[in-house]
Amino acid sequence: MLDNILKKIERFVPAKHRWIFGHEGVRRYFANTGWLFLGQIFFLLLSFFIGAWIARYLGPEKYGIVSYVVAFAGLFSFIANLGVDGILHRELVSQPEKRDELLGTSFRLKLWGGSIALILVAVAAFLFGGGPYTTALIILYALSFFLQAPFVLITYFYSQVKAKQAIKAQFVAAIISSLLKIGLILTGGGILALIIIYILDSLWQSLMLIKFYKDAGLKISAWQFKPGLARRIWHDSWPLMLSSAAAFIYLRIDQVMVGQILGEEAVGIYAAGVKLTEVFYFIPGVICGSLFPAIVNARKTSSALYYSRLKKLYIFLGFLGLAVAAPVAFLAKPIISFIFGNAYLGAVSVLQIYIWSSISLFLGTVVGHQLMAENRTRSVFLLNFIAMIVNVVLNLVFIPKLGLIGAAVATLIAYTTIPLIMLFLPKKDNSDLVPKNLNLINS
Repeated sequence: MLDNILKKIERFVPAKHRWIFGHEGVRRYFANTGWLFLGQIFFLLLSFFIGAWIARYLGPEKYGIVSYVVAFAGLFSFIANLGVDGILHRELVSQPEKRDELLGTSFRLKLWGGSIALILVAVAAFLFGGGPYTTALIILYALSFFLQAPFVLITYFYSQVKAKQAIKAQFVAAIISSLLKIGLILTGGGILALIIIYILDSLWQSLMLIKFYKDAGLKISAWQFKPGLARRIWHDSWPLMLSSAAAFIYLRIDQVMVGQILGEEAVGIYAAGVKLTEVFYFIPGVICGSLFPAIVNARKTSSALYYSRLKKLYIFLGFLGLAVAAPVAFLAKPIISFIFGNAYLGAVSVLQIYIWSSISLFLGTVVGHQLMAENRTRSVFLLNFIAMIVNVVLNLVFIPKLGLIGAAVATLIAYTTIPLIMLFLPKKDNSDLVPKNLNLINS
């Protein structure tokens, strides 16, 4: 089905731009991308509308508590992941025969990361989380870090260009979670029950990933932990972990700071505007994840061709971000009123500002893929760290003076820093576009 769609699309593309359609491998990547798109659209729409229903049901104050809990605990999610996924994907592609060692070692690393993250969340929650009830909810939600260790299988399926399996697991988990949330609303459940459902989201997905892995004739029991490999993975992954930390903090710190400065109800209103913007964030990730291998392969011909294709991707996603932002900003009030209800009309001004960050986020996704492809992980960290500092400082300045609008402006400026700084970073030579040694196991 997806291959037929590709053939129809090809008819409308000018001949000089059909390079992307000409290789059988590209068609395979397109099929993979198709599943990613279909899956992400389904999950986001389902999650978004169920989430909006929950927001209406809880009201701004209780919804603010839930949003604050998720954002606060999420600040430590980078520790649970340890930056392993990017390295694992790279190694599974370059050394598929080492699958059991790579998956077993990465799985153990994530369990350790989850333990450390839980401890740090507990300490931070007692110090800064708020009242006893909110603190308890934050710690409870952090238990989900352990249940995400089997998510290494998502990386495995992606590395084999079998996104369909990962999407199927997410599909089943999304259906179960949605039914539980609907049941919670219909039976009058509270915040505690909702947090438990959020935790179980990871459980359902992990169980389905394990099932599909076994259905492929593979065994979890065959996984092996190699201490030496763990050290080498960590050596390569820690810059990515720090980059992920900086990225997640600058993506979520605004909600935490709004809660600290303005209170829980303000978080609920602000989160409504943010949620409407984030529904579009999957688009650049899927496009870059699928097309970037073909773009990077252009380096085998010349740096000029690589940068030419890269430029076209930047332009395309920039205009795509603009196409998303403009109509949403114009229709912000009826959108908020229709989806969340009049109790959330305070989010209109937030959405009108925040949605313009889509342009920078779309471009920033290309920046991240480019720097990873060029093995410039420290540059990834530097950009995210600068954006994080800008966001924190501006939120401290703007929120007390401008309220929710100040938080939206601060975040918009912070998001814009990454593509702007990228303009001044020097280009890499053709020989440096990929790591010279991808073999972690035998190095």
